[in-house]
Parts: sequence; structure tokens; C-alpha cells
Amino acid sequence: MMTRNLAVEFRIAANTLRRLSGNPDPRKAARAQEILADKGLFREFVDQRHRAVRGRADAAAEGDSSGLIGLAA
Repeated sequence: MMTRNLAVEFRIAANTLRRLSGNPDPRKAARAQEILADKGLFREFVDQRHRAVRGRADAAAEGDSSGLIGLAA
């Protein structure tokens, strides 16, 4: 069963990829379409996105400016 947060993550990721598939850069557009078409790649994209967002949120909550700088690099 999919939790509400996971469902939201999937929806955000799908919308992000749909926007990227219309990107003027043909490589980015092709990669976005490839990820949308492959369930395994899509799941990996969602997981990576979730970890990145969670890492930024944790760093901000702790007031760790060095962590935010590292994530921005």
C-alpha cells in the first residue's frame, strides 16, 4: 500500500519529469521521457529526489549552514 507522502512524492516527480520532457535541450527532454517510460528508473528518480529534499530539510531544521552549502555544491 502506498502512503500519502509517497503518493505525493510520485506525483511531484511525474510532474517534474513531464515539464522536463518539454525542455528545449533535447538530451534533457529525452532523459525525462526515458525515466517516465521505465518504472525502475522512475522509482530511482523519486528516491533520489526524496533523499535530496529530506537532506535539505534536515540541514535547514538543524540550522546547519555548512550542510546547506555542501548540498548546494
